[in-house]
Amino acid sequence: MNPTAIESHLRLVLVQWGVIIAVAWAFGRLGKKLGQPLAVGEILAGILLGPSALGLIWPADWPVLFPKETQQSLQLLGKIGLILLLFQVGMEFDYGHLRSRSRTVTAVSLLGILAPFAAGWAIGPWLHRTFAPTLPAFGFQLFFCIALSISALPILGRILIEMGLERTPLAALGVSAAAIDDVVGWILLALATALVTSGFDGGKLALQVVGVLGFYFFTQKVVGPLLSKYFHRHCAGGTSLTPSFLTLLLVTLFGCCLLTNLLGVFSIFGAFMLGVALHREHELARLWREKFSDFVLVALVPIFFTNTGLNTHLGALQTPLAWLGCGAVLLAAVAGKLGGCFLGARLTGQPLREAACLATLMNTRALMALVAINVGLDLKLLNRELFTMLVLMALLTTAMTGPLLRLWLPAELRPLLKK
Repeated sequence: MNPTAIESHLRLVLVQWGVIIAVAWAFGRLGKKLGQPLAVGEILAGILLGPSALGLIWPADWPVLFPKETQQSLQLLGKIGLILLLFQVGMEFDYGHLRSRSRTVTAVSLLGILAPFAAGWAIGPWLHRTFAPTLPAFGFQLFFCIALSISALPILGRILIEMGLERTPLAALGVSAAAIDDVVGWILLALATALVTSGFDGGKLALQVVGVLGFYFFTQKVVGPLLSKYFHRHCAGGTSLTPSFLTLLLVTLFGCCLLTNLLGVFSIFGAFMLGVALHREHELARLWREKFSDFVLVALVPIFFTNTGLNTHLGALQTPLAWLGCGAVLLAAVAGKLGGCFLGARLTGQPLREAACLATLMNTRALMALVAINVGLDLKLLNRELFTMLVLMALLTTAMTGPLLRLWLPAELRPLLKK
């Protein structure tokens, strides 16, 4: 690409980025006033900027504002934002409560995968037969079940931070169970992709699992302690992160992302694991938040959600039967995830309200479900109709989180809620 073409491309990306920041900010704050997480407003902003709204009002010129050739640039910016967000999410949570509640984390994460997977397997054949009979049946079924089973760890963490609950035992349980579900979901996603593309290798998959576990223990026992030691030597007690420590931290962060990518797991999980390795460094988390948090949340993260909305076309659901199918997808998702996680929490002795709140957190799907949905679309295992149904499912299950948490939150945690 020559300099003139680069400048032209940059000009268009800057215009798009500015529009996305402004519209996402406006709708995010509107959603927050209605008790919704910012992510819900940002996805709605993308839907309004996309073919479902702006494309109808301005059909001739809408593609000029968001042409296909800039989509990769926007996606790259959004993913960098997710890496920085996941690192902060990992640092922000207190995991000291988990030793006495490991049974709850295990039961909730296990039933949080199995129950929605079973619900998806039950209605998947009808959806395939009714809306996409020409698509590969097994591939569609597998991706559909994975989309229903995954929790959205980044959004769950972001919601807890926005509500002021990030250092509660409930937050630690929810984030830990969601992290397990995400790892399982990502491995299932990789396995499903391999199966669909006829490149499945059982030995390679086993090595992938071993590699991820080895990387986790390496970050906890080696990388985290070394960074903590350097931080205490050069930054502790200061008012900001020194350039030398920030350089080391960012290089380590990007290296962790590259390693998880090479292991076949999404890069953002490497950022999360490094954040977990530093979760005891409360001062580091504070300094990072002061330096980066606002920029990441305002300028980078909204790009991912808005870009998803740009690819969603509500006009694809043109018949009552299609909207019935959308309702069935939402019912299976909620009954499976929320119901399964609630059952897991209650079976391990959690009080009624805590179990309901934990299940509500696990029912949040926005980010990771959207990743699975987009993979299925890229592999031609979803058509536009089914893609739209699943995007709406991810949006609505996320929209349920804030109101249900406020409804079911135990009395002792209510004073912590941010207005």
